Amino acid sequence: MQILIPDLWLREYLETNATPKQIQHALSLCGPSVERLHKKGDEYIYDIEVTTNRVDMMSVVGIAFECVAILPRFGYTAKLKKDPYLEKVDLSTSKKVNYLNVTLDKAICYRFSTALIRDVKVGKSPDWLVKRLELVGMRSLNNVVDISNYLMHELGQPVHTFDYDKIANHTMIVRQSRKGEKLTTLDAKTHTLPGGDIVIEDGSGKLIDLCGIMGGLNSAVDEHTQNVLLFVQTYEPTHIRKTSMALAHRTAAAELFEKNLPTENVLPTLHSGIKLFSQTTGGQADKSVLDILNVSEKVTTLKLACPLTEFVNSRLGINLTFAEIAKILKSLEFVVQSEQVVEIPWVRKLDIAIPEDLVEEVARIYGYHNLPTQLMAGNLPTPLSDTTFYWEAKVKSALSHWGFTETYTYSLVDQDSGLKLKNPLSSEWTYLRTSLAPSHLKIVSENLGKVDELHLFEIANVYLPKKGNLPHEELHLILTSTNLDVSQLKGYVEALSLEMGVHITPEIKVYPTALICEINLEPLIAKATSIKTYIPISQYPPIIEDINVPYTGNYAATVAKIKKVSPFVAKIELVDKYENKLTLRITYHSKSKQLSSQNIVPIREKLSALA
Repeated sequence: MQILIPDLWLREYLETNATPKQIQHALSLCGPSVERLHKKGDEYIYDIEVTTNRVDMMSVVGIAFECVAILPRFGYTAKLKKDPYLEKVDLSTSKKVNYLNVTLDKAICYRFSTALIRDVKVGKSPDWLVKRLELVGMRSLNNVVDISNYLMHELGQPVHTFDYDKIANHTMIVRQSRKGEKLTTLDAKTHTLPGGDIVIEDGSGKLIDLCGIMGGLNSAVDEHTQNVLLFVQTYEPTHIRKTSMALAHRTAAAELFEKNLPTENVLPTLHSGIKLFSQTTGGQADKSVLDILNVSEKVTTLKLACPLTEFVNSRLGINLTFAEIAKILKSLEFVVQSEQVVEIPWVRKLDIAIPEDLVEEVARIYGYHNLPTQLMAGNLPTPLSDTTFYWEAKVKSALSHWGFTETYTYSLVDQDSGLKLKNPLSSEWTYLRTSLAPSHLKIVSENLGKVDELHLFEIANVYLPKKGNLPHEELHLILTSTNLDVSQLKGYVEALSLEMGVHITPEIKVYPTALICEINLEPLIAKATSIKTYIPISQYPPIIEDINVPYTGNYAATVAKIKKVSPFVAKIELVDKYENKLTLRITYHSKSKQLSSQNIVPIREKLSALA
């Protein structure tokens, strides 16, 4: 996931003597990769790639914590100016409040927290807030919406705001949607829900929120809003992911929620939001905050089977002391209780699961660039041969030399002839192809008249139905030619048979614009061989002559009949074809004697009888 972090915003939490370029260098070596360092006016912006498991780093505060751990390893000072997780406001939390009636499905909503902000004045955001949002590529809308975006980027926790007075009967029911229900989101798009989506229904039965993705238009804050419900939750992540993909509706909130956000971040975000509302809108929060926690927030520890020092050093090839290892882990908020027990900070409890994860943390903060370099010992393993790749390359090379052009087509097609996807990303590509032919016919139709002839080939997978969750992938070769001479295309297939050392029976389909031969390559590759049979050259010269024979449409049958006439018929080549006649070049040959005209006469008579 790519995130933008302005340097001025980062330094609100981070006190350091490192310059932006020094921060970029240090972070990239030991933690999140700073892909670029942009400059917008006088401000620096870090463009950071965060791996999907590190949801704790997908925020300004998360990067600040990383800087505190990493920068001292490079000789820079670094400490937090303030910890937003420790700051609180003077509010009491309760599982029930008088301003909102809530019914929850506990299996899909892990934490439900909200505060009612009264007497809000919706208007323009202060300049400092507008500037920060613009630096991270967000457009300022109004002070209420901007607070939501600001909190998500600063703390990594999505936030939503409702117009409190638009919620019928001040009632919220968090449930799973029924198939076919409709909801219009804030971007004015109406979605038909597939069912099983997390939604909120108000007291009138209408849906007002597509949870974890985007709020409903019918409960949106506008210039007339006076009372705002500040809403912070965590949800069961797989529901968010499935809904977002099924509706092809990706939002920054969905990208965070689907990564299983920690419930411990909900209240700090809510408290920060209440402060911002007071500063920027003049609104005041009700003294009672609704907070319903449906999962346990117990402290998680890792227990090692051997001492931590031995475990880390043996895997990294270094010799750190227990104090050095404990110092590195402490800088990342871990609590090292003993050589074999380490307490995991709540921000990492969904990421750190096994002792090897601790080794990874020590390695990156110590610095991968500081780890010793050692060549592999022992014999190199024998590489396993991959016959599929070998024969793919062999077939491609042969067809290219014979005048064919390789093409690449999409595995997804729009024809209602394949396997339909449950969550297509586009209405144009909704099926997995079961054949390569439709794609090639489309290529032919798009290029007719632009070239004299097309000779195309492709090696790719098709997807066939089978019992179970996934389709069966089958490797196919397709030959396509706009030359409608069937015998010519058969000739190329026969030449391919010789190249692979297996017999291929071509099934050529004739279309108005092209000939297509599609072959299942998998059984052919399993039998293919590059070993050729040596046949010694006869000491006796051959006799070669051309004959004309009728063509019945089956070239292979014609050749088989001629070969049966005499064992002296050693080779048959097609010279020409005119209407229903074939001109064939016959090579007569014997390994044991010199053939004469007298030997050929009876054979020729039998061949004439075939005509």
